[in-house]
Amino acid sequence: MRVAASIRAADVNVLVACIHENIAGFGIMRYGDEDAHLDLLAVAPPYRRAGVGRELLEWLEKCAVVAGIFSVALEVRAGNEGAQLFYERLGYRTLVHLPGYYQGIEAALRMGRDLSRRPVDHRICCPGSKSNGVHSMDSEGGS
Repeated sequence: MRVAASIRAADVNVLVACIHENIAGFGIMRYGDEDAHLDLLAVAPPYRRAGVGRELLEWLEKCAVVAGIFSVALEVRAGNEGAQLFYERLGYRTLVHLPGYYQGIEAALRMGRDLSRRPVDHRICCPGSKSNGVHSMDSEGGS
């Protein structure tokens, strides 16, 4: 239901990564006037640690920059150290600890990143930035 609503939203990009016709991962980013929020990022287990998550996130970030947005936030489970490290390696920093964020029980960390601190690779096109729709990245292998 959440993904379907995101696909219909005018201010959201839904990106799907496919490798050899298999869905390797997907990302959903919501764009506001001055900031963006990574709602979901998931990579299927066989494709983890192959660069799929990084490529998805970088594509979504580049769309934000093209739209003039330089601040991105996300939430990650406080106990998910692997995800926290992944985001830290991509320049995200912990902003605040959110007790009971997930179902009123599990804590989260809100992390953020200033996109103005990294040059943008304009070779990657962001079709549909700030428009609804599903975009896909096809690849013959991981990066």
